[in-house]
Amino acid sequence: MPTEVKGVVELLKASKEFAPDLLKQYQMEVGNALYTVVTKARGYIPADAALLSGWSKPSSSLTANYRAFPKFESGEAKRKIGYKTTPTKANREGWSYLARIVNASAGGAIYETAGRLNKDGQPLYKRKSVVYRTGGNGPGDFQINYYEEKDNSYRKGYNNSLNPNAGKQFLKSLNSSGELVNARPKGLVGNPGRKSTGRAIYRAWAEDEGRANAAVMKAIATAANNFEKKGFVFRRKAA
Repeated sequence: MPTEVKGVVELLKASKEFAPDLLKQYQMEVGNALYTVVTKARGYIPADAALLSGWSKPSSSLTANYRAFPKFESGEAKRKIGYKTTPTKANREGWSYLARIVNASAGGAIYETAGRLNKDGQPLYKRKSVVYRTGGNGPGDFQINYYEEKDNSYRKGYNNSLNPNAGKQFLKSLNSSGELVNARPKGLVGNPGRKSTGRAIYRAWAEDEGRANAAVMKAIATAANNFEKKGFVFRRKAA
C-alpha cells in the first residue's frame, strides 16, 4: 500500500526522507524565484549617509547597563537579506510559511518596518523635570529632563529619548529614502494590514506583482506530481 501524505509541509518532510532529489529540485526552483526579489530588495537599502548620522555611527565603548539601540550599517543590511525554503513552525492558527525572505540584520529589520504601528514615532513616556535658575548674573535658566530609575521596566513601547521629537525625526529620515509599501497583490479582498508593509523586502515583493509567488506554487505542484510518480499518494489538506 503506497504511503499517503496530506499537506504541503508533510510533502516536504516526506520528500526529505523518501525522495531527497525531489526536495533538492523544489528548493532550487523556489530559491531561484525568491532570489529575484532578494536582489531587488537589496537595491532599496540606503547608504549610511542617507539616514541620521547617529544611527550608523559605532556605539560608544563605554559600558552601559541597558541594551543599546541596534545600529544600521548599509553593507550588512544588504548582505543579510536572504531567503529560506524550509517551512516555519505552525503559528497559533495552524499556519506555516513554506518559504520566506528575511533581513537578519537588526538595523536592516528596523529600517524595513519602523513606523508600521506609529507613523509619528512611539508615544512619549512621562518624564520628570527640574528647572534650575541661575540668577541674573548666570547663563540663564535651564531645565533638565530625566526618567526615574524605578520606571525603567514600564517604558517598553514608548519614546525613551529626552528629545520628544526623536521618533518623528527618525521616521522622517527613513521615509526620505523609502516609504512603507504594502506587499499585498492589487485587488486582493480584505484589509491589507500594517504587517504587510515595508521599505525594501515588501516593496520588492509588491513590485514583483506575484511572479515569485506563482513560481513557488508551481514548484509545489511539480514536487507533488513527481512525488506521486514515485508511487506515493499526495492529498492537499482541506482549507
